[in-house]
Amino acid sequence: MRNRNLLVCLLFCAPVLLYAQNSMIRPEAFLLTVLEQHPLAKQANLIPEFAETYVLKARGGFDPKLNYDLNQKYYGDKLYYSLSDAQLKVPTWYGLSLKTGLEQNRGTYLDPQGATPTNGLWYGGIEANLGNGLLIDERRAELQKANIFQQSSELEKRLALNELLFEAGYAYWHWFEQYHSLQILKEALDVSAVRLTAIKRMAELGDRPVIDTVEAAIQFQTRNAAYTEQLAAIQNATANLNRFLWQAGGIPQEINETALPIDIKAMEQQGTKIITAAPLDSVVQSHPYLAIIDFKLEALDVEKKFAKEQLKPTLSVSYNFLNEPIQYNPFAQISINDYKWGITAQMPLLYRKERAAYQQTQLKIEQTQFERLDQKASLKAKLLSARNDYLNAVQQLEIYTENAKSTRKLLDAELNMFNTGESTLFMINAREIAAFQAELKALNYMAKTEQLWLKWQFLQANLVR
Repeated sequence: MRNRNLLVCLLFCAPVLLYAQNSMIRPEAFLLTVLEQHPLAKQANLIPEFAETYVLKARGGFDPKLNYDLNQKYYGDKLYYSLSDAQLKVPTWYGLSLKTGLEQNRGTYLDPQGATPTNGLWYGGIEANLGNGLLIDERRAELQKANIFQQSSELEKRLALNELLFEAGYAYWHWFEQYHSLQILKEALDVSAVRLTAIKRMAELGDRPVIDTVEAAIQFQTRNAAYTEQLAAIQNATANLNRFLWQAGGIPQEINETALPIDIKAMEQQGTKIITAAPLDSVVQSHPYLAIIDFKLEALDVEKKFAKEQLKPTLSVSYNFLNEPIQYNPFAQISINDYKWGITAQMPLLYRKERAAYQQTQLKIEQTQFERLDQKASLKAKLLSARNDYLNAVQQLEIYTENAKSTRKLLDAELNMFNTGESTLFMINAREIAAFQAELKALNYMAKTEQLWLKWQFLQANLVR
């Protein structure tokens, strides 16, 4: 990866490079523009924000709750009863709930057990689960899973951006190849057009046999057909490249017709990139995709603990001090002898639902563990294949680059011989075909090495850090 200053520079220069007249679009600027403006990049940036909402939602399970109940009955001009209860309940992380409130009940036919002092009856105490819910409950489970999701969201964002840049980079180098292929075929077509005109003239003067004009015409028609076909190929490549270009505000952008990819000579001067010989096992082990699976296993472990907790009987207790507030002071006459308490116990006889939920979670964990093993082996195989493909492409590029230089030398020598009458048009055409084909092949491997390098980085999730 480039250093930070270079990245910033490219980021600000990208729009100019992409849309100016007769501009060269460098791959770094192109990819940075994609990273900044593409809708999928913006969508990926929302993943961590979305995860934060999950955490916020889960934390809401621990929000204090203020309740107020009022029930009254009037009949025959009598107030049968008026039941009022204002309550504040504060859940805690440890399964305890703190509770306080004020009851005010009155009425002609009020149930004696609901009677309260004139100023009302203040209560304050706790509720606790001693069985099911003691170690973990739904609120704590959801918050733990939300925190895990938040940790994995950055990796998911990285993988999404990594895939986007890989596709965009692949499209760029395809466009690079098609553009420069067009230039090579244009040169071949122009040469055959000039030669056809010259051969016709020479045939008219009697300096060349008429049959040479036929061969020259065949070569011109063949190269014209190839050039026309390549025009369609570059149009398609440009259209594919344009789908990655966007402006601010979600507006699609197209590159200028005069825009150029990076020059072949610049690529030759830059040279090929070097793949480090780091052990693939260490690369795979730290791969974000496996880390996401590990986070998934961590979340499933929370589910497993919660499911296991459901196999316990429900046993909840509550205890509240009672006191009549005086001048709004609930502690004025507090006594340890004034209280109310309760206990609730519940236990399914068969636990079929709970046992099934626990078994399902255990099976999910096993499935995910098998998935991790498969993905680990698959990643290693893909990385090994990508490295081998890249190293082979680099070797092929070197071979075809030298071959292109050699065929050009042979062509130049053959042209000198032709000008002195020591060669034939057939040999010139054969040399030209070999030279242009060698250049096209070298160009193909130049683009392929860049695409395979992108693939190597993509498989490591290194295109975005």
